Amino acid sequence: MMNRNKTYTLFLIYCLCLVIHTPLLAQTPKNKHTVSSDTDASLKKLKSNKGLCVVLGLPQADKASFVVELVQNTNLQVYFQSESQAEVAQVRRLSDEVGLLGQRIFADRGTKNAIALASNLADVIFVQKTAGNWDSKTELLRVLRPQGIAFLSDSKITKPVPKGNDYWDHPYHRPDNNPQSTDQNARSPYRTQFLANPKFSPMPEISVAAGGKVYKAFGHIAHKQNQNAILNTLMCINAYNGTILWKRKLPEGFMIHRNTMIGTEDALYMADNESCKIIDSETGKIRDEIVIDEKMADGPVWKWMGMQDGTLYALIGNKEVQVDTKKSARRGLGHWPWGMWKGHDYSNPKNAFGFGRTFVAINPANKKVLWHIREKDYIDSRGVCMKNDNIYYYCPDKFLACLNIKNGKQVWKNDDKKLLASIGSNQKAQHYVTGYATTTYLKCSDDYLFFAGPQRLHLVTASAADGYWLWEKEHGNLQLVLRDDGIYAAGPKETGMKLDYATGEKIASLPTRRACTRATGSVDSIFFRTSGGTVRLETDSHTAQHIAPMRPPCQDGVIVSNGLLYWGPWMCGCQLSLYGHICLGPEKNSSAPSTQTPPRRVTYTSELSDVEPLSVHNDDWPVFRGDNRQSSTTKAPIPKKSKLAWTAQVTKSSLPTAPTVAGEMIFVGDRNGVISAFDMQGKLIWKRYTGGAIYYPPTVNNHRLFVGSADGRVYAYEAKTGKPLWSFRVAPHQRLIPVYGKLISTWPVAGGVVVQDDTVYAVAGIAHFDGTHVVALNSITGELKQENNSSGALSQEVNSGISLQGSLYIEEDELRFLAGGVYETARYDLKTLTCLNSPSTEVRSQYRTAFYPYYPGYGKYLSIEHMLKDRRELVHDASYEGSVFTNLTLKEALPPGAPKAKKEAARWLSMRARRTGQAYKRKNLWEDQKQRRFTSFIVSPETILVAGHPDSKPDSPFLTAININEGTDLWTHKLPALAVKGGTAIDSEGRMIVSLENGQLCCFHKE
Repeated sequence: MMNRNKTYTLFLIYCLCLVIHTPLLAQTPKNKHTVSSDTDASLKKLKSNKGLCVVLGLPQADKASFVVELVQNTNLQVYFQSESQAEVAQVRRLSDEVGLLGQRIFADRGTKNAIALASNLADVIFVQKTAGNWDSKTELLRVLRPQGIAFLSDSKITKPVPKGNDYWDHPYHRPDNNPQSTDQNARSPYRTQFLANPKFSPMPEISVAAGGKVYKAFGHIAHKQNQNAILNTLMCINAYNGTILWKRKLPEGFMIHRNTMIGTEDALYMADNESCKIIDSETGKIRDEIVIDEKMADGPVWKWMGMQDGTLYALIGNKEVQVDTKKSARRGLGHWPWGMWKGHDYSNPKNAFGFGRTFVAINPANKKVLWHIREKDYIDSRGVCMKNDNIYYYCPDKFLACLNIKNGKQVWKNDDKKLLASIGSNQKAQHYVTGYATTTYLKCSDDYLFFAGPQRLHLVTASAADGYWLWEKEHGNLQLVLRDDGIYAAGPKETGMKLDYATGEKIASLPTRRACTRATGSVDSIFFRTSGGTVRLETDSHTAQHIAPMRPPCQDGVIVSNGLLYWGPWMCGCQLSLYGHICLGPEKNSSAPSTQTPPRRVTYTSELSDVEPLSVHNDDWPVFRGDNRQSSTTKAPIPKKSKLAWTAQVTKSSLPTAPTVAGEMIFVGDRNGVISAFDMQGKLIWKRYTGGAIYYPPTVNNHRLFVGSADGRVYAYEAKTGKPLWSFRVAPHQRLIPVYGKLISTWPVAGGVVVQDDTVYAVAGIAHFDGTHVVALNSITGELKQENNSSGALSQEVNSGISLQGSLYIEEDELRFLAGGVYETARYDLKTLTCLNSPSTEVRSQYRTAFYPYYPGYGKYLSIEHMLKDRRELVHDASYEGSVFTNLTLKEALPPGAPKAKKEAARWLSMRARRTGQAYKRKNLWEDQKQRRFTSFIVSPETILVAGHPDSKPDSPFLTAININEGTDLWTHKLPALAVKGGTAIDSEGRMIVSLENGQLCCFHKE
């Protein structure tokens, strides 16, 4: 035993040495680490070194190094699960020591017949010896993504692709340009599959999906700083867990928003102004290249392409207007200028985007041109589609024609004046109502051709048999989805309707489509943008359902493929609560059966009522921002002079929470799932692990410490010693999903916890459609007192409700938090947990949120409205996404009876009102002129302590004390990093603790 411990200690030292010299989060391991024979054998079985790996048990007892070695020699993310708490503790401890816990290694205890992951997530599973004979191969198959592999001791299992899965292999699903999926598995109701990077997209964006991968091409115009990083980038993403598999730079100068991208089972066809590249789906390397002889066409530029039965068809033509790459210096999330960017006026068909005269048919295997045909006039590729062995194409104002794809012969050509007059000239687009000038406007079914879209004044229908006019509708700015039961035409205001194919007669009205985003369809739904969020039209009942946190992205809409639905990323942040590449899947069989999962409440000691006392002073800081109202106030005096006493390192690999201070101790969590307790000299007293990220700080109450974790649980500890007392799973199931690089519960306890009297309040959830779960727990025993599981669907009529989008606080005997897009603030009765919000039946969202746990770059700036005893008021407004703010100001007292202006919590409307002069005016007694932004406040009777940075210098963070009466700085300390959100605390003796984004704690006290 002594030899074993000695070996283990030496190994830890070795790993610590490695972490000093090796970048932990590099894209590819630069140096291979020495591995054991067990690890080496597993590495040889891997098909890819990227993705999500599940490890069940260890190869042998005390072999936690296996998990670390697996991660260090690949780019895998690993979820480790074991029945043995000792094994879980080993993996957590070792992973923490080498900086991988909560970054790429996640570990938790679980039963033998249930894996705590969502379905269709894992690329590979290793069932190790200490797991024994795995009881449920059905469970392995559930968690594996299609074509994923599970390795058991004596066998392996490969998951087949489910029957009924469909691919979205062309930008509009198929070359008929009808964005209607035939996927039989992507059915409602839904649960979140993953939330992933990238969060934001340049303009334009175009996507296809096939073979278990999603391919996204990002264009040349950034409207915000957050889009610059992926300008002119092609990205391949794992369709089931959101892992970015590879990236390639796209050639600059080529406008990508067109049909020149096709996904297949093992390759991506990506055409540009030189050739069509055949890119290997696994590696991202160019496997082959197809170049068209310029003698055959007017030039080398690919304008359009489609594939049928393995043959590639394309429109080739002249060189075009070269577009310029435009970076942006504008900060913030949302809103961007519409305009006629270079080339978007389509002024000359000879060099306009997508105009060409030569169609070709190509065998990709040998690159042989099977036939080609050249027209005299230029064809607009926005008016080209293909179905049933025919290519239909339009030459603006001149003719509509049809080619047979088998022989390249023209089937018919129609220049009927009535048809051309009805279609009309291309109208100006590039407006948030009409949409993009580059959008395709011709679609086809078996029997009909349809002209509609941003450039059209009318919806015009022609016969696919001969091209003659059949009928038209007055409005043409319609996004069409063609289904067997009718034409679904999503339009602005009252123009949306369902139409009969033969007559054009209106069958039903559709909800209003807001703005430019295209409509798409699944087997049971039509998706398009409403006024904030997504409207899901249930086609069987014609009822409107609301998916509030995200709207369909501008140019893609909702992509339906691989049995899943995909949203984002976005070019703007208009009224969104969730950003990024978001995937939903069917709720059915999306997690392990609840009968197989561990109990919700777990106790770790039989002495729950007997804890070591912690002497808390009334003026300590035991909860986030000082009290349950988050008032950021204290009675403790802030020193007139101060100095740095000490610093301590909480974490080097993750963002820490704000600190809480009580009983001569400091408590802080971090996004690796670790809770650390320090004394007032900066010495670490104890450390404990949870199964997920901790976003808000621990709360101290009645000698106990309570914390909410992203694993979906609330944990209780003895505050003095860290002894575990109990935990309670607020989440309805154990179901971890990838969320921006971490594995967390579909229902994380992401808003922290609040404790009042003998009750702990917690909320679990991300989005209303997954469910929002509110609990009241006995603080001593962890037993459930009350719960509310229905507010995620507060409005049954449209299926929308409360989303957890803010930290919890108590005000006016109500539990409250920011609630997402439909309800600004969620409100619950403290005793019954009845939701007090009035249900809204409107399919719209209006409130803005950048929730700090998921968007720490945006949600960290704080606003303050603090009323002094004499009714003077300290005011600072910061917009939710950090783009605009007001200076910190002391305002004169409101006159008796004068109404106080109500401000939106997000402060976005407040900023707009300020710019237009509509804000309520009061005299400023003083105004900070240093243009400073703040992440934390502490208000004492005479002094306000602030942490932040100058607006133009985010790399110059500070901690400053300001005299409230005069508005002058008493003292300032430069900080090595910015304070985290609400990241200052103070104790009864005036000692100030600051938690920094670099993982440090700093203590300042009276000089």
